[in-house]
Amino acid sequence: MTKKKTKYRSGLESALADALTKEFIYEPYNLPYTTHRKYTPDFVNEDKKILIEAKGYFRVGDTQKYKAIRDSMPEWELVFVLSNPLTKVRKGSKMTMSQWCEKEGFPCFTVKTSKELLQYVRDKVCH
Repeated sequence: MTKKKTKYRSGLESALADALTKEFIYEPYNLPYTTHRKYTPDFVNEDKKILIEAKGYFRVGDTQKYKAIRDSMPEWELVFVLSNPLTKVRKGSKMTMSQWCEKEGFPCFTVKTSKELLQYVRDKVCH
């Protein structure tokens, strides 16, 4: 009987697989985890539970950070005010910051559309 050939991500993983018993399964599934950090929003409307983040560009890790903030604070809504909605999410990306916001369900505005932002906040119903 031949051993099933498995692709490992590194030589170390391959060597370890040879050393371990059959009690271990290689990368059978993904496990969620939480990182504990603190976030300081740029502007807050406490009555409507709205956080506003003013962004000129996303630094490395920002997109993951904002999704984690959204997911860990479901009672709050994170809204972006972008200096230029057509700025790419990262160098070489085809996706713009406004497209990323739309894809992830974040409302986004610009300073020029701040009247629409204020109307959005006024229309928001809190639960």
